[in-house]
Amino acid sequence: MKKLLAICFLIIAVTGFVFSAGTQEKTISGKELSIWVEKSFSDDANLLMEKRIQQFGKENGVKVRYEFINAIDFMTKLNAAIEAGNTPDIVTANLYKVLSYGHNSPFLDVTDLITEIDQIRPMFNSAINGTKIAGHNYYVPFYNSSTLLFLRKDVFEKKGVAIPTTWDELLDAAVKVSDPANGFYGFGMGCGPTDEDGENTFRMINWSNGGALFAPDGTIVANTDPVTLAMVTKYKELYNVGAIPPAAVTWGPSGNNASYLMGEAAMVFNAPTLYNAMVNDPNYSELLSNTLVTSPPEGRAGNTVLGLAFGWGIIKNSTNIETAKNFIKYSYDSTWYNEYLALVMPVFAPVFKDARENPQYASGVNKAVIDYAENASGYYGYPVATLDGMILASKHYYQFPVCTLLNNAVTKGMSPQQALDLLAKDIADVKASL
Repeated sequence: MKKLLAICFLIIAVTGFVFSAGTQEKTISGKELSIWVEKSFSDDANLLMEKRIQQFGKENGVKVRYEFINAIDFMTKLNAAIEAGNTPDIVTANLYKVLSYGHNSPFLDVTDLITEIDQIRPMFNSAINGTKIAGHNYYVPFYNSSTLLFLRKDVFEKKGVAIPTTWDELLDAAVKVSDPANGFYGFGMGCGPTDEDGENTFRMINWSNGGALFAPDGTIVANTDPVTLAMVTKYKELYNVGAIPPAAVTWGPSGNNASYLMGEAAMVFNAPTLYNAMVNDPNYSELLSNTLVTSPPEGRAGNTVLGLAFGWGIIKNSTNIETAKNFIKYSYDSTWYNEYLALVMPVFAPVFKDARENPQYASGVNKAVIDYAENASGYYGYPVATLDGMILASKHYYQFPVCTLLNNAVTKGMSPQQALDLLAKDIADVKASL
């Protein structure tokens, strides 16, 4: 990600000219439909999406107004449109955009639409279940992002350490391959004030080992869950023995990228943008050849990774709901969809099970992102199942609470239990403010 916040800002985007700051609008004649999308990192993908929208309008006699908005401006513009009562019919969405509106969500329940699409072209269960809010879906997943393990296989070979297949093995290996006296550290997992990767990596470790900050009914269990306590204790232990870079406590959203690219860390968890950075810069060719990219390992309780699915949301006060649904279904035509995803892989991955049958996803980083997508059922607050609990967990996330938790444990002289007690109090304070 850089990261979740940044990846959210790369969502399905469209423009037919130069993809610069600002917005552009096109019109197709016919019935009516209004679509707002965020710009993507791939100009080729954007152009392909634009042509798809145009094709839908021509084939169905629909007057389509579509606007392409920079990510940084998207929510501000949408909020203003909602306030003015002048909203589009379709917008790009993700779970956290939907939850940001709390009980006043403007998004239509599209559970039935997802079921209809899934019956024709089955989706990964994680894409459906990992985007539910209190049992309902409020946007249709279009693609997934991921957080992958980047590992220095040359270092592991030199040290005679096996490639880890479980989180326990990974954390043990972090110590074995570290050489802090020479500035080399096994695990580049930070806990700085805005370190998204550290925030999300800890959650995945904790979930996969059976830990949680919330119970399914929304009860705060951060300071009473024994697994969570054990995981915080383990992180503090790794930091104290020199398996984590000392500067990790100050990292922001690009900290572990830089640590890996400069040859300081043997393992980091990052979006596939780190892979692209190595592929696109010849200075990193040797590092790339010595890097294994794979999906996160198994935990004692399974493999639950953070769901990062993005897709189409319909505004519920739209007067063109059926046309909006028809466009969304149109965007999932398998031939066109596969062509689109080929342009954004490995940063984004398909949501459909038949990706397993596609040879371009059979190996390497592309396989890793598919493996990730298949397990991406975690979300902020997981496994909380109530609307109030999910709203609370989502709002609390943007304070980077896990980073604060870990930082308190390793730099503020707090015991892991004391740090967790403070975290639980902070969650309760956020709950009281809602």
